[in-house]
Amino acid sequence: MNNQSSTTYREIVECIEKKVEEGQWSVGRKLPTQRELAAAFGVNRSTVIHALDVLKERGIIESKTGSGTYISNHDPSNVSKSFVNWNDFSKYSLHPTNHDIVRKINKLELDDSIIQLGKGELHEELFPKRLFNDSLRSLETTYNHYGYDDGTGDYRYRKAVSSYLKERGIASSPDTILPVSGALQALQLITLGLLQMGATVYTPQISYVHSLHVFRTSGMKLKSIPFKRQRLDTDYLRNDLYRNKGSSMLYANPTFQNPVTTTLDGHSRKELVKLSQEYKMPVIEDDIFRDLWIDQEPQPPIASLDHSGHTLFIGSFSKTMAPTLRIGWMTGPADVMEKLSDLRMQLDYGTSFLPQLAMYDFLETGRYDEHLKTLRKELCDRRDTLVYLLEKHIADAATWEIPAGGMFIWVRFSDDINVRRLFSSLVDRGVLINPGFIYSYYHNQYVRLSYTSSSLEEMEYGVKVMRDVLDYLK
Repeated sequence: MNNQSSTTYREIVECIEKKVEEGQWSVGRKLPTQRELAAAFGVNRSTVIHALDVLKERGIIESKTGSGTYISNHDPSNVSKSFVNWNDFSKYSLHPTNHDIVRKINKLELDDSIIQLGKGELHEELFPKRLFNDSLRSLETTYNHYGYDDGTGDYRYRKAVSSYLKERGIASSPDTILPVSGALQALQLITLGLLQMGATVYTPQISYVHSLHVFRTSGMKLKSIPFKRQRLDTDYLRNDLYRNKGSSMLYANPTFQNPVTTTLDGHSRKELVKLSQEYKMPVIEDDIFRDLWIDQEPQPPIASLDHSGHTLFIGSFSKTMAPTLRIGWMTGPADVMEKLSDLRMQLDYGTSFLPQLAMYDFLETGRYDEHLKTLRKELCDRRDTLVYLLEKHIADAATWEIPAGGMFIWVRFSDDINVRRLFSSLVDRGVLINPGFIYSYYHNQYVRLSYTSSSLEEMEYGVKVMRDVLDYLK
């Protein structure tokens, strides 16, 4: 080993030792992979392996077969004995960390060098910069509030959302609309403010909420309902509700459902309203993809069919605009919204006024509708492009249905393909997909691919890389 390489491995050793000594890396912390460390230090993997071997000899780290490398609890130098073992301390916290794969995806989604083929957001070139800049300039005259509010948000924004919902068949007055930073915050408020410990939350077998801890960490029980094509098995749900004597609620993402992309048919929507009334079961309708229709306008929202006040309707502009806006809404019975706005005050004093006022202007001036017309044309082109690329490159290895809207294509790979290895191999090649098993309790052969999160050139390159990886895995 030459002197330069020797110095490099020593620098890695000293860096990790320092992080342990200063308490930045506590006992039980998992180290980055060898590949990640090599990239971070700009060295080859053999140099990293040498550094890790030295750290193991000193007792600072330890390897666990099939799991990875961790900061050791048996360091003979007692470097870390005076620090709290935060991993043990937080092991049984109310809100555990995400699934390892979900955490990895969340991290990689922020890496500009990775091609995003699974991300649930619009590529920056789809953002209406010119139109929205006009609404941002309107803040000069509309922004006149500098203190906290009562948690209910800006009335002008709520009035604009009320008009927006009326066009979609939902009669919600401004007083029954609560601004939120997005659908996830709405779910958190519902969980903390309305659901009882031990309550059952029904959801389709494959669903976005299976990748979250939002219900389980509050003591709720998630129960899956069979879902095939456009039908939810309401007979199954009815029988289970009959047997279930405890509190229950239904979570539905009925329009371009994430990740499966199907839209619940009119019959199932009406049946859910009937079940809701019969068993006094509230329904959470997460409808954040509704405006992303391509072929034809989707079925009316469940909330538009419910005249008993059993449905809490959630919407967001994060999917049609940009996640950085962090602005959406929730609507339902007035007393429920009042209770949840009070909870908002206890947690964070309400959503920022600036995004509310910008979206108020964007809605009121008709710019939002103008943006949607352009966006739908772009989505149609992108969806058709991804379908073409899949047919050209991986039709022998996978099947899929063409979605009528939303952001994703739900792709099923043949049984001889290991989806976990496919995910890892693609990451190694700089391409990120979302494996279907993070959306279900059970293993499956699906992958969520996005036609909105990358440029067309990146999309084509990513699918070609997928073809190469599939050939390698055979």
